[in-house]
Amino acid sequence: MTNKAESAELQVELPSDLTAAGAARAETRRVLPGWRLGALLDPVLLVVSELVGNAVRHGRPPFDMRLRKAGEGVRVDVHDEEPAEPTLKEAGPDAESGRGLLLVNAVASESGVDQIEGDGKVVWARVDPEPDGT
Repeated sequence: MTNKAESAELQVELPSDLTAAGAARAETRRVLPGWRLGALLDPVLLVVSELVGNAVRHGRPPFDMRLRKAGEGVRVDVHDEEPAEPTLKEAGPDAESGRGLLLVNAVASESGVDQIEGDGKVVWARVDPEPDGT
């Protein structure tokens, strides 16, 4: 695990199993308060859970996550070796999965997929503070 907290960046190699999302959430909980971004913890944890979970379920190891302070917000990058991009699905009312990207898009300011030639993809999302309305 590489930790560049002094530069407001954290890169974490994740396990190739269902414990990956929990490990990613633990690192997120550890680092965001130190960046003074604790107010964004809940939406960033949601993004981390969904992006890492999707990578483990549909991607190909190895997996890693990078968190970066981006202005007043946080960018979450999740890399895996599978080049196929995730797709939004319409989940029926009784479906137990299929809503992850919808949830990510609901809390993220922006999101996307960057293809890495010969090295899979990075699925990313940026979470910014809510405007205060003033």
